[in-house]
Amino acid sequence: MHKAYSPEKKIAILLKSCKLIYDSMALGNPGKPYGADDFLPVLMYVLARSNLTEMLLNVEYMMELMDPALQLGEGSYYLTTTYGALEHIKNYDKITVTRQLSVEVQDSIHRWERRRTLNKARASRSSVQDFICISFLEPDNQARTLASKSDTLAEQLRAQCAEKFEVDQHQDYRLFVLVDGKCFQLADDSLPHHIKAYLLKSEPKRDFHFIYKAVDRGETQTPTVKEPNFL
Repeated sequence: MHKAYSPEKKIAILLKSCKLIYDSMALGNPGKPYGADDFLPVLMYVLARSNLTEMLLNVEYMMELMDPALQLGEGSYYLTTTYGALEHIKNYDKITVTRQLSVEVQDSIHRWERRRTLNKARASRSSVQDFICISFLEPDNQARTLASKSDTLAEQLRAQCAEKFEVDQHQDYRLFVLVDGKCFQLADDSLPHHIKAYLLKSEPKRDFHFIYKAVDRGETQTPTVKEPNFL
């Protein structure tokens, strides 16, 4: 988790870890339904045997930088649960160990939720517009999350990428989007944030990656797209 760059990837790893814990619990007593009250003590046990300092840093990183649009989802639930478990461990000698979060921890979570939901309507509208994750040369390679306005053109975003990835000969580099294994080149006057928003809302859900790489003159002509609903 500590090696992951974006909060979204860290949360995805956290969700996988929580699922593994539930699966392990089920192995001990097949068929028995386990709830949050059963899960929290086991999560605390797992966390206590991990690198607590590193885990605390990751949780604080995710809580402050996660996309507000994800706050009502499964990731936010397990993130706050993990935070509560870590607080239990940090204050082990100061509290009576129960399955309920202390008033102080609950208050801390509520303050975080209030802070993160200020101007929620505005934040939720801009959450898929203001940030975009772009990989270098191939999917998930040196991925960076860039901040820019929703009306930023692909040509302008390319300039940010050239600086971020320290590319000197950037004239031959372009932005691409890989959707379910098929590659498309973004037109210079296209709007990457609008394309991202379209892909996030598309059904069925699509696997997509934005990539900054050089144009390969020898490969088959890659389709160029401008409009968000290009599929």
